[in-house]
Amino acid sequence: MNILTIDSSDQTVVGVVRTNFGSVPETQASFETLSREVSEDSRSHAETLTSMVLRALDAADVDVPDAIVGGTGPGAFTGLRAGLVTARTLAFSWEIPLYGVPSLDAMAYGALQTSPVVWSVIDARRKELYIEGVREIEGYNDVLVFSAPEIIRPADLPAKVGDDAVVVSREGLYPELEGASLALAEPEYLARIALSRLDSAEDPELALGTEPLYLRRPDVAQGVAQPAGDGYNK
Repeated sequence: MNILTIDSSDQTVVGVVRTNFGSVPETQASFETLSREVSEDSRSHAETLTSMVLRALDAADVDVPDAIVGGTGPGAFTGLRAGLVTARTLAFSWEIPLYGVPSLDAMAYGALQTSPVVWSVIDARRKELYIEGVREIEGYNDVLVFSAPEIIRPADLPAKVGDDAVVVSREGLYPELEGASLALAEPEYLARIALSRLDSAEDPELALGTEPLYLRRPDVAQGVAQPAGDGYNK
């Protein structure tokens, strides 16, 4: 089974993952990343997505994938919308299923292999951060969210996560994130979480919905640039 993944919550990450999930028990399933494309530009998602998808499919030698997994954020309004619109359009034209996974879940997944608790952080612009806290779910390719996504100021990060917490983010956001482990919503982790929830959720359609997770209004609303917020959900 070949899965195309698209995440544009921050930096754009596109990949193709091959897995035997479904033909073997979840704990024995293998996931191989056949190709991976990353754009360090966190503001030109719409301009780069199509070419990234084409390169990823070509590098993986895959014409049409069996499914698509899209990162649902949170993230900047325009970038997140570009990724999910692209995923929906491709899924519709290829007549294949589309699954949604929160981007912060996928970011944290890899670090849970070495730490029982992880905080994942994405730039929220306006001098703020999107943050989420997760724990491991033993025996599943999934995460347990114990602190739902929210918006905070960088200065509030140390008090939020505590002294011994493992924090994952991308490089160079704010001084308060110095020492954080580098992480993106990797294709393998998006695929693992999506298939685990598809297999175990009571309502897979609800668990894997593709509605974007917006925690506030766009940076420009009604033609007016929005000011820096107060660190709380809008």
